[in-house]
Amino acid sequence: MNNLILSAETILPVASDPLTNSAVAISDGKILEIDKLVVLTKKYNNFKHIRLGKGLLMPGFINGHIHLELGWIQSHIGNFSNFTEWLSQIITAKKTHNITKRTLDNSVRSGISSLINCGVTTVGEISSFGGADIPHLKKSGLRSIIFEELFDKDTESIKNKSYQSDGLLETRPFPHAPYSCSPRLLKEVYKLARKSDLPTGIHLAESPEETDFIRQKKNSFETKIFPLIEKSNFKRPEAKNAVQYFSNFNKGFNTKSTIIHAVQLNKEDINLLRKKPIGIVLCPRSNMFLKVGVPPLKHLVKLKRLGLGTDGLSSNYNLDFFEEMKALHLLLSGFMGKEASFQTVYCATLGGARSLFIEEKTGSIEVGKEADMIFLSYKGKSSDPYLQVLLSSKDNVQMNMVSGQIIWSRNDKYKNLNG
Repeated sequence: MNNLILSAETILPVASDPLTNSAVAISDGKILEIDKLVVLTKKYNNFKHIRLGKGLLMPGFINGHIHLELGWIQSHIGNFSNFTEWLSQIITAKKTHNITKRTLDNSVRSGISSLINCGVTTVGEISSFGGADIPHLKKSGLRSIIFEELFDKDTESIKNKSYQSDGLLETRPFPHAPYSCSPRLLKEVYKLARKSDLPTGIHLAESPEETDFIRQKKNSFETKIFPLIEKSNFKRPEAKNAVQYFSNFNKGFNTKSTIIHAVQLNKEDINLLRKKPIGIVLCPRSNMFLKVGVPPLKHLVKLKRLGLGTDGLSSNYNLDFFEEMKALHLLLSGFMGKEASFQTVYCATLGGARSLFIEEKTGSIEVGKEADMIFLSYKGKSSDPYLQVLLSSKDNVQMNMVSGQIIWSRNDKYKNLNG
């Protein structure tokens, strides 16, 4: 693999202050050193030096939650009034349409292309169709956390499942949600997680209907969704909220877990989770699309393990990560002011890595980390480099690099840099 020095007008490490007149030395896919350009070019005079020019060299974006295999379903979603009406349409579409390998392949390939063009270098993918997405993600060059979606049918087999890390791809268990997974399945998943020190994920605290289900009130999961999928009501522990319910299975919150959505959490829930190995991925546009509300961001921003995801095309208009960042920025600006731009970029990079428990590998430009970086040309120019990121669009992405390998570029001058 080539040894490189990348220099740009501005370097945005995220974990530290922005840099000017500086560069990054890369060797064997990792960040070797960060210093002034004159220092690095003298020290590593045999490295190939690429002058990126006017713009921002920064960590690649981390899309912490997405359903690439569900791209095909977007055209089958009609009007709905609430979360379970939307879910009914998803279930009906899966039951009534012929989901071929070609359909899944096209959805995944199209989604991957959209992500890479938007500067995404890592995905938290929910795999729902037996790993149909895995070959495409391996080929893409993206860093991928593959969450295997689990339901009650997987209860017996979970004991014998094997989850592994292989290069850029890592697999993890993902019990779908409290309303779709019985206590027995959840116990088995977190038993495995404790035994193997295995990170997990779950959709949690997403909708008001889920809160009713957890509180054992009359709810539309039991009255409408369960009959649709021929599922029987099941006994479950009493709980006043999602966090209390979750604690019945992930006891003491002592196993690493990534919570997706977290819309229905309150201040007390979040304070409880602050010192625990729990990551949260926000999906603001999906939440608005599904009419489930806005997460308690004033309290969530106190968490270090806070990331951002687009969700899938079943609950969003597109997979444009810049649009997702802008939506989050607007929500944060009302109470954070000028600090909202940094917080947004943090969630899109280092916070996202922390939410997936991969911060030792990626999420920031730091010595020893994998060289997962993108270069953005300027669109106008702001004195705040974090706001500059938010003023940009996918058209400003010039280069996408994962582990020192350029997986996409807009300009021919980058195409021959890979060893």
